[in-house]
Amino acid sequence: MTPKTAASFAITSALWLTLLPSEAIAQETSNLPIHSTSEQAQIFLNAGNLTTVEPLYLSFHPQQITLEEENMKILKKWLEHVKKSEVPIHIYSYATPPRSRMDMTPSSARHMAIRKAFNRAIEAKNVLQSQGISEKLIALHAIGPAGEMPSDQLRITLRQN
Repeated sequence: MTPKTAASFAITSALWLTLLPSEAIAQETSNLPIHSTSEQAQIFLNAGNLTTVEPLYLSFHPQQITLEEENMKILKKWLEHVKKSEVPIHIYSYATPPRSRMDMTPSSARHMAIRKAFNRAIEAKNVLQSQGISEKLIALHAIGPAGEMPSDQLRITLRQN
C-alpha cells in the first residue's frame, strides 16, 4: 500500500467514524425509529477482530444430515471469535445427489440433493441460535451439488460468496 493510498484510507475512515454519532443524534431529535448499526458498519467497526476469522468447513457422510458431536465442538469454537461482533453469518451447504437410485431423473436427484443441503443448513442454524446468534444474522444457502467434484459439506463464513 502506497503512502498516498494509506493516507486516503485513514482520512476516509476517520470521516466515516465521525459521522456515526451524528446519525444517532439526528434520529433522537427527529423522533424517527432508531435503527441498529448496519451490517457494513458492524463489519467495518469490527474489522480488526474479523480479519483473522477463516471460513469453517464441516464435512458430512453423503447420507448424514445432523452434525456430529465433534463438528458441533468445532463450530462452537469458531463462534467464540464471531459472537461478539454481531455480523452476518452465511451458511453454504453442499450435497451430492443420490447415486444408487435407478428410478430418479437428473432433475429429481438434484432436488433431493438441495433438500439434503437445506436440512443440513437448518441443523447448523439451530446450533448457531442455541449459542446466542440472532436469527436475523444467519443466512442459509442450500447449493446442492456444486461443480465437477461435488462434496457433502457446510461452509460457514462471514462473507457473502
